[in-house]
Amino acid sequence: MSTLEYLSRKLGSSDAEERREAVIDLGRTGAGAVPLLLRALGDTDWRVRKTAVEGLVSFGGDEVINGLVQRLSAEDNAGARNSAIEALVQIGVAAVGPILPLLETRDPDVRKFAIDILGDIRDSRAVPGIMKKLADRDENVRVAAAESLGKIRDRRAVDALIGCLASNDQSWLDYAAAEALGEIGDERALEPLLAALGRSSLREPVLEALGKIGNVQTLPSLIKGLVDPLRIVREVSVVALAAVYRKSLPADRGQISNAVRSGIADQALPLLDELIDTSGGELQKSAVSVLGWTGRPSAIPKLLSLLRDEDMEDVVVQALRHQGAEGVSQLLGRLGDDNVLVRRVVAMVLGELGRPEAEGALFSLLDDENGHVRGAAAESLGRLRSAKAVPSLLRLLEDEYENVQECAIRALTAIGDESVLDGLLKDFTSQEAGMRRNIVRLLGRFGTDKARDALAFALKDEEPAVRKAVVIALDTIRGSQSSRPLLLAIADDDPEVRMLAAEALGKSSVAEAADALVSLLDDEDLWVRAAAARALGKIDAVRYGAVLAGHLKEASDIFLLALIDVVGNAAVREALDPLLALEGHPDPEVRKTVLHALSFYDWVRVRPVVLSHLSDSHWSVRKTAAELLKQRRDSATDLLLEQLAAADPDMTVRQSALDALGR
Repeated sequence: MSTLEYLSRKLGSSDAEERREAVIDLGRTGAGAVPLLLRALGDTDWRVRKTAVEGLVSFGGDEVINGLVQRLSAEDNAGARNSAIEALVQIGVAAVGPILPLLETRDPDVRKFAIDILGDIRDSRAVPGIMKKLADRDENVRVAAAESLGKIRDRRAVDALIGCLASNDQSWLDYAAAEALGEIGDERALEPLLAALGRSSLREPVLEALGKIGNVQTLPSLIKGLVDPLRIVREVSVVALAAVYRKSLPADRGQISNAVRSGIADQALPLLDELIDTSGGELQKSAVSVLGWTGRPSAIPKLLSLLRDEDMEDVVVQALRHQGAEGVSQLLGRLGDDNVLVRRVVAMVLGELGRPEAEGALFSLLDDENGHVRGAAAESLGRLRSAKAVPSLLRLLEDEYENVQECAIRALTAIGDESVLDGLLKDFTSQEAGMRRNIVRLLGRFGTDKARDALAFALKDEEPAVRKAVVIALDTIRGSQSSRPLLLAIADDDPEVRMLAAEALGKSSVAEAADALVSLLDDEDLWVRAAAARALGKIDAVRYGAVLAGHLKEASDIFLLALIDVVGNAAVREALDPLLALEGHPDPEVRKTVLHALSFYDWVRVRPVVLSHLSDSHWSVRKTAAELLKQRRDSATDLLLEQLAAADPDMTVRQSALDALGR
């Protein structure tokens, strides 16, 4: 008895688990198992059907797709039909061609299934055929066509969908068309959508679509929708206003909040309060945003009450920013709140509002028991340019939490009093290593000549962490005077310091930098060698190409990958033969990187190598080879890509082949 015969018998077992095991084994057997896997799609147990879908998707190819298409007509077995739909969607663009003819089949259910699948695959080739189905004789097919066009989001469908929206007595089609126009997001639909607001049955999808298109011209209609008799319309208007705000340019956001503030009716406020108290997710957050735009200080207690959950912090902060000067006194009164989130948010907002009267209260929060509150207070005092806070901010450089230390550094930088450096540098060597590192980070932020000189001195620090911070700081300052200390850092005892110095020198214009980097190509540390190779590539890969190419033969791991990238991107002449010698490297990551590097050379010379790797043992290499052929197609390569798209065992590779063919 053959394996397939044995597994076929197991598929007839009364035990669902035994049948599922048979399907698993069929997925490992080979393409000959496809008919049995297709049969398993009709199993009474959902686990068996799901396993069969996984096996068929992994095989792919014409036999699988054609078999699945046939199962769409299985009127007597909904499980088989639904499983076939699931599998075709997972197979994706390779299934589009065989499905398109089903749009003209006589069975309206099959036409609808085909449209649903094409919509979920989201391939633009299906758009013309689906557009025709907007006029199908079956209503379910017409509605499915509109929904799928919304999923695909192809702008070619806009005029046809507007036509559906404008027609009368379209039942569910005009509703689906409005939703689809919102998904596509083309501004051509704005005027027709606004005109459709007069139809009560369409107010909900139209307002939702207006929010998704995100145009400030829709504000009057959306604000009016806040007091619509239908609750669902009021809720959709709230969400749509928040969506328009998110999608608008920063310059337009003030116009949106001002429009709400001046145009909102008093009767809309209870709705916002109720949604904040009783809803969740996007609707609740949208209500918070709209309430914030009203600019009513009386809303502050409700907004702060939401800070029981960190997930609400961002939207509450945004809302509080719109309260302006009128809300400052209430915010100041909450700086001593028992809730840590309230203290942190209020401290943050007061700083962002630039309220000088908050300086004293914020100053006291630098000693708060919570690190997040201390950090927020520090940053706000920095925004206020509070010279009075400098001594306390300096103490925070030794805070137990590194994020608080960083907040203090940012605040001191914003205040900009360079005189603080004098005291810090005077006692630099006597400080703890963590404090020395933070002083170095602060020096990098100031970036003055005094700071640069101090950084050069700190490069001799005994702690590697401090020296690493010095290299990073010098890299941010840039300039020839910063580069010279980096030339010393490449000889550091710590490999990470050398690596960071190499990366920084790659951005330098100092003549000696390249010679120093060449010496690092022989460093004992792999990562340092890789950083040196990439840095030389940034300076002048062609000039140093011969040196870089000379290391290809003996290099390994990350150093080899860096060399391949650098010489390939610059098409270094001396590197071509060494690269060709690496095309059969045992590491697939190396083979893949080599293929990409070879794509920058003369195509006639490298074409055979790329084509040979369409049958590489590793999927990622085959995928890379297919991608490289996209811009270099001819009749021979198209034939190979067709074969790859139809028969490769990996779905990702099949998809890449189809992409290369423009499908």
